[in-house]
Amino acid sequence: MAAIPWYLGDLSYSMPQPVIVPPAFGPIFRYNLDMRSSLRAHMFLYDLAGSGEIFGGTEAEFQSSFVDLGLDFEFNWWPYKTAHGKSKYSPYVTTGLGYSLDLQGASKSHFYLPFGLGVKADLRKKLSGGIEVSMRKTFTDMLDGVTNPGGEAVQTPVGNNDWYMFTGVFFTYKIFNYLNECPTYNEQTYSMKGRGKEKRKK
Repeated sequence: MAAIPWYLGDLSYSMPQPVIVPPAFGPIFRYNLDMRSSLRAHMFLYDLAGSGEIFGGTEAEFQSSFVDLGLDFEFNWWPYKTAHGKSKYSPYVTTGLGYSLDLQGASKSHFYLPFGLGVKADLRKKLSGGIEVSMRKTFTDMLDGVTNPGGEAVQTPVGNNDWYMFTGVFFTYKIFNYLNECPTYNEQTYSMKGRGKEKRKK
């Protein structure tokens, strides 16, 4: 997966600030529970940066690098599995729990709650891809190194804890149970077993 991170916090509480270079990137592993739901683990490397006025009019800026570890639950609006002959694409929603480890010490490592939406589709026999937009609500106000002093006069539109979001694309390759999920595989197997029994009876 590759994505553009967007920062939304005390230095930019009305307009998200993107970090285009370097983009966030890392591996994902998805396990299909059934045609409607999946579990997904991920590990991303990403940077966040922002600048603006802090409370009192002082200019400030920050830049930090993180390792993002998380487990997400996906719910497909339509029945879908990668490399499944009867499902080609589906929109989905996702939520989960994650932890971002700060690599530089300038910000604060933090837990977060992600929630988002996307679309995934089959591209080739075992290859699928998609696009996704996800928000991440953190449990810290020190993501940008600036603490909101609190109070109604400085309450940001999204609360005093910092937020960020990812806008990205991903590609996944089917590596397990491919034949067992082919819609014609079981039918052919049962048919062959049935013909074998008939021959033995004769």
